[in-house]
Amino acid sequence: MRKFQEQNETFQANRAKMAEGLALALARKDQEWSEKMDQLEKDKRFLTTQLQEMKNQSLSLFQKRDEIDELEGFQQQEISKVKHMLLKKEECLGEMEQELEARTRELNRAQEELMTSNQISSGLNQQLEELQRHCSTLEEQRDRVTSSKACAEHKIVVLEHKEQELQAFIQQLSIDLQKVTAETQEKEKIIAHLQEKVISLEKRLEQNLSGEDHIHELLKERTIVEQNLEDTRQQLLAARSSHTKAIDLLETRVKDLEQSLQATEEQLSQSRDVVAAQEAQIQKLITTNQESSLSQQQVLALEQHCRERTHALEAQIEALEQTRVADQIASEQGMQQLQRENVALKESKNECERSLQHHQFELKKLKDEWSQREIVSVAMAQALEEVRKQREEFQQQATDVMEGSPPLPPIGNWSPCGRGDFVSPSHAKFSAKAAQLTAIIEEKNRSLCEKDKVLLQKEQELHQLEKDHDSALLQMHQLQSEVEALRSCRAQEAVQTARGEDPLQLQGQEPLVIAKAMQDSEYELQVSEGTPNGEVEAMDLEQLQKEKQDLEQQLTEKNKIMKQMQQRMLELKKTLQKELKIRPDSELFEVREKTGPEIPNMAPSVTNNADLTDAREINFEYLKHVVLKFMSCRESEAFHLIKAVSVLLNFSQEEENMLKETLEYKMSWFGSKPAPKGSIRPSISNPRIPWS
Repeated sequence: MRKFQEQNETFQANRAKMAEGLALALARKDQEWSEKMDQLEKDKRFLTTQLQEMKNQSLSLFQKRDEIDELEGFQQQEISKVKHMLLKKEECLGEMEQELEARTRELNRAQEELMTSNQISSGLNQQLEELQRHCSTLEEQRDRVTSSKACAEHKIVVLEHKEQELQAFIQQLSIDLQKVTAETQEKEKIIAHLQEKVISLEKRLEQNLSGEDHIHELLKERTIVEQNLEDTRQQLLAARSSHTKAIDLLETRVKDLEQSLQATEEQLSQSRDVVAAQEAQIQKLITTNQESSLSQQQVLALEQHCRERTHALEAQIEALEQTRVADQIASEQGMQQLQRENVALKESKNECERSLQHHQFELKKLKDEWSQREIVSVAMAQALEEVRKQREEFQQQATDVMEGSPPLPPIGNWSPCGRGDFVSPSHAKFSAKAAQLTAIIEEKNRSLCEKDKVLLQKEQELHQLEKDHDSALLQMHQLQSEVEALRSCRAQEAVQTARGEDPLQLQGQEPLVIAKAMQDSEYELQVSEGTPNGEVEAMDLEQLQKEKQDLEQQLTEKNKIMKQMQQRMLELKKTLQKELKIRPDSELFEVREKTGPEIPNMAPSVTNNADLTDAREINFEYLKHVVLKFMSCRESEAFHLIKAVSVLLNFSQEEENMLKETLEYKMSWFGSKPAPKGSIRPSISNPRIPWS
């Protein structure tokens, strides 16, 4: 009994220790879970503040859109004002055109009178030009004769100088000849003297040497002396031949110079006769010039009469130019107003773009945080499962202990919870809070999905507004270019009027006032023959109005076409969803929750207009795989869907042709299977997929 009591006491003590350890472990777990709950509540508050900020930003976006609409309304009002001003200016231009027609009639009369006077002056000018040409030809001939005379005199002087030089050279050659003959005579004397010496030496050698030696020596000396004699004779012959050649050349040059002197003297006599005849013609031309000066005085009198008429016309033209300048200033002021409004619109557009970029950045942040929250929630779920398993183990141990002994008094705080499991009240509260948190997280996820959809719609609206703004900017640029073209045309017309040529300017003697009057008259004649300046401006204004109307019609048509294209895209998406049996949005949302961090790589980063507009409807990789399988297997309605799918998925031409070839192969009886070319172009968010 004692041993049994001791064992019972030890067992109870061990059980008490185990109960205390379990209580401490549960208290630690309760503390950890309370800390996690506090962290989740902080995250909830942070998310609520972010949601409130997003709501405020969306309200600011709506306000900015309303402001843009108001600005567009103000712009339309300003355009209507400009149109009204243009109509008034058109009326003023019509009145100015009538005045211009009357003035042009007066100018025509004055021009007819000028034409008659110009014809008279042109006849006189032609006579003057003929006389001047004849005089210029005679002067050129006189200059040529004088130049030829000077050249001939210069040549004569040069030839005389050369003759003197040649005579001096001939004298020098004669002196050289005399010297050479003297030298030859001296050399002949030396040769005779040497021969005498040779004879004397031979005699001496005969006396001293034997017979054969003496003969050999004499022969050697004889050959040496003969060679020296031949060398001297050849030198003398060469000198004589060179002197004879030089003398012959000098004689031929002297003869040529004498002949050229005779020819130049004959030319001088002829040129003197020609100069005398030309001087007589020049005197005749002087008399004709005096007569032409009298005719020019008559022309000046006619020009003075024309000046008086042109001054009056210039005053009228200046008044018309002042009115035109006033109209130009008014139109420039209107253009400046439009440019200011354009700058304001650009600033508002930039603000909208900045806010949009800010929203997109915050959206990416929220998505990243959302993916992190999902990861945290998964980790929390795993931790909850581990805690539940530990709790079940502790409960199993407790049940094992309780089966062996009566219940302990220290474990009075435990309460049974179905199937013999014991759960503490803190754990029950924690499980309830966890359930509430999961429900809150699900609601937040749903609200985030809804807000993502709303943000995508807002992005689409902003994109449409940007397109409308760009079209308006294009219209403004077109109008500015047209106005600049009109200004350049007017400037060119002014330059042409300032640089216009007058038939009287060919003479080179007309005053500048007549030239200006004739330029203005020619300009007015051109206007009267074609269309007046006012009519040209009116036609330009009418063209501008027509172009404005055409642009407005094109804008309306483009808007209609865009709406039709959007409807067609929606219909194509619906048909694709029906044909391909795509999972609903809830399933796609669950799949994306499973994938986790892959969500930020989806459609918000896609900017291609040909791709899918709503990235949350279709997963690119899944749709591409399913469509390729579908197109390669089915036959009916495949050709109709190929183009639609290629537009939606931005297929290349090779991929589209491959699909068509595979369909033809499937539908034909004896066709060959097409070979894959290259690889399918990868989608925006996925790597390259090679052919299998």
